[in-house]
Amino acid sequence: MKPLLVTIGDPAGIGAEVALKALQDGAAADRPVVLVGSPVVWRRAAALVGVDVFVVPEIEGPMEGSGWPVWPAADGETAACLADPATLNDSHLRERGEVQVRAIEAAVAVCRNGRAAAMVTMPIDKRANQACGVTFPGHTELIADLCGCVRPVMLLFGPDLRVVPITVHVPFRAVPDLLRADLVLETLRVVRRDVSRYFGIPKPRLGVCGLNPHAGEGGLFGTEEIHVLAPAVAQARREGIDAEGPVPADSAFAFPDRWDVILCPTHDQALIPLKQRHFACGVNTTLGLPIIRTSPDHGTARDIAWQGRADSCSAFHAIRAAVEFAARAGSVSTS
Repeated sequence: MKPLLVTIGDPAGIGAEVALKALQDGAAADRPVVLVGSPVVWRRAAALVGVDVFVVPEIEGPMEGSGWPVWPAADGETAACLADPATLNDSHLRERGEVQVRAIEAAVAVCRNGRAAAMVTMPIDKRANQACGVTFPGHTELIADLCGCVRPVMLLFGPDLRVVPITVHVPFRAVPDLLRADLVLETLRVVRRDVSRYFGIPKPRLGVCGLNPHAGEGGLFGTEEIHVLAPAVAQARREGIDAEGPVPADSAFAFPDRWDVILCPTHDQALIPLKQRHFACGVNTTLGLPIIRTSPDHGTARDIAWQGRADSCSAFHAIRAAVEFAARAGSVSTS
């Protein structure tokens, strides 16, 4: 059975801690797991959680040791400042960025060549990415670039809600210019295909929220619904996609059972209701990739890092989701 890869995230954050807690609680079921990234950080987290880890030179072949295997990948021996991850601060942004980015790059390469079933990424510090020369705003965009994916789609979900922001990490004032009919239509296509593949829903019902108050009120409060969203939904329906909208965003979430996924023009339209319902256990997954990738739906939580206090619920569900997606879809990888 191909392993699941778990990348380390920001070494100054809670990623390694919550990953090991989740694994200890059985998140991966019977799927083998390999931890990717700095052995220094994984060892420190293992001591904090009370589990064992051991270093392996590669992810294939027998892994002899007690606990969870750690693959250093391209990380090598980390900078001296990582000797005690609990002391890391903003003066170490570049080193932290190198640790988190190298683990992601290595895991993506292994998944793409079919040697791993999926990857689960622990939270990163976006500033650390910038400090080490990576200009992508987040995991989604970086992994998409590594996979050669033009249109990645961020889907976030909990036990009873799935949401997709059509635009993601951009200023709100930029959204009207970015919100084009072709972008909305391609997002609907990707969501239709991958929600069917990963969640086992043959023909998912997709609701599309409006951008403006009352979905524009017939053009009174804006025309994006008339000129962008409605034409995209109409074309999607002609292609056999079960899409509905644009619907007013302020009332769509009062009836979440009406749709399997609710798509929103802006980041916060989607994430506010998701986090209100599933703040502790939400999961982020990237659709449109040639690989399976999930992540906890929270940040690095540096204010509680390395104290043993971090809640691993979201990490548990992210790991379990990757296991389930891999079981449903197989290792959907291309070289």
